[in-house]
Amino acid sequence: MSKNIIFYFSGTGNSLKVAKDIAKEIENCEIVSMGSCTDYDLQAGYETIGFVYPTYFRGEPNKVREFILNLNLKNNANAYYYAVTTCGKYEGNALIHVKHLLKRKNITLHYAKMLDMFSNYVVAYDMRDTIEEETKQSEKDLVSIIKSIKNKEANKLPITEPFQEIAYRILTKFPSNMDKNYNVSDACTGCGICKKVCPVGNIYLDDNDRPYFKHHCEQCVACIQYCPNRAINYKNKTQSRRRYTHPSIKYTELAEMNKND
Repeated sequence: MSKNIIFYFSGTGNSLKVAKDIAKEIENCEIVSMGSCTDYDLQAGYETIGFVYPTYFRGEPNKVREFILNLNLKNNANAYYYAVTTCGKYEGNALIHVKHLLKRKNITLHYAKMLDMFSNYVVAYDMRDTIEEETKQSEKDLVSIIKSIKNKEANKLPITEPFQEIAYRILTKFPSNMDKNYNVSDACTGCGICKKVCPVGNIYLDDNDRPYFKHHCEQCVACIQYCPNRAINYKNKTQSRRRYTHPSIKYTELAEMNKND
């Protein structure tokens, strides 16, 4: 039986859910976190290789770019490659960037698609009260994407949008140190969930089991969203805002994939 693999990056569970749904349909498929891996040894013989990740700051997360740049694909030059970016309405240059990253390795990205999912960057805005409706719609939209992947279809991407590119290059410099503005209230019980769900191992616990941040943040805001006591917040902006995690993804699943124990 042919082998398949999906590399994903996920904070609040959206992209992990998409990766799981694709893997279920194409079968015999591994799922590997791009956040927790620093040097993944990809063996030969894969039929399909996918990348599933969110759009951050109008492009791909820094960790996704780093992971793909370090990934050796020479033994899988003939595989079918695809990418899906999850986003709130607009993917910026997140797909075309990955196409260019793969091209540098003499790899063709055959198929790339954005999937509109519930937008949840709580640092910037309060979230809509439409989780159920938007989740159902994204599940419907994913059906045709999975069908295209199973059929190994190819599509063309538009050229890089220059204004989005400028914005991305500026904005993507800030996430790593934005955790300096996080605060932890007395509501923290030291449960360690924040550490476990962080996809890049940016959170440690001190001697009192309170989280502190190591300044290589991706701004996935998983720590804010998954905290059961709403103890982690950004400045004074998020305390009263809604929280969101994908309804089908529990923190334990992310923790297992991240291996941040």
